Amino acid sequence: MKTLCFIGTFLLFVQLCFAQTVKNSLSIQHLKGKVKKIESKSYEGDPGAVKIDTLTPSSGSNDLFDENGNEVELIIYGKDGLTLLRLTKKYDEKNENIEEDDFDKSGLKTDSIVYKYDAMGNLTESDRLSIQDKTNSMTLYKYDGQGNNIEDNILRPDGSLQYKDIYKYDSKGNKIEMDYFRAKEDTMRVKWTFDYNDAGVRVEEGRHNPAGELQIENTYTFDNLDMQGNWLLETRKSTGKSKEFVSHSTATFTVRKIYYY
Repeated sequence: MKTLCFIGTFLLFVQLCFAQTVKNSLSIQHLKGKVKKIESKSYEGDPGAVKIDTLTPSSGSNDLFDENGNEVELIIYGKDGLTLLRLTKKYDEKNENIEEDDFDKSGLKTDSIVYKYDAMGNLTESDRLSIQDKTNSMTLYKYDGQGNNIEDNILRPDGSLQYKDIYKYDSKGNKIEMDYFRAKEDTMRVKWTFDYNDAGVRVEEGRHNPAGELQIENTYTFDNLDMQGNWLLETRKSTGKSKEFVSHSTATFTVRKIYYY
């Protein structure tokens, strides 16, 4: 279950970052300098802990970037050190991510995704082919006048709408709200809200139920900056705020090693 939560958190981060006007991967992740590789390890611990127990098993990832600052490979592994999934990405001359291939822990390709953009560099469509069951699915993206991605429509293989995500932004272009809707009933499933620091880095997020009640609050702090100004330690504390999550209290400490060209 904790492994699934780790992957789920990563996928949420991808949703926050990806569907927008094209930039390179380093700028999207607020990374400075010519980053070549990032090795990350995440340790679970006591929210009140002042020291990380690095002797406990850790999950993590290895992230590779090309000289243009584009992410070309991401490997996520579990506490046993074995690969959970691997992603590879291809780009065009505009730094647009045009293709992604996903592989499972055995190295077998599971999905292939093709991305399409408009003349402004906005991602407009992604087409996913599931290798195993030979089915296609599509996501369509909508934007406002400022180039902010305001809606994703996720379609089933038969072309019908499965569900949609709706986003809101502040005056600086930071994504401050993400609402998941069921397509059939057109009702909200869950809402996420986000707060940022002056550098545009996400420092707080809240999960809310359809009635708007805060269920879980996550806060992030960043320490141990390297010579380029990139953090080497992230502390994520998660606290239950509603009745059903009252016992939810966790902390995750992510330690990074960053290699440069």
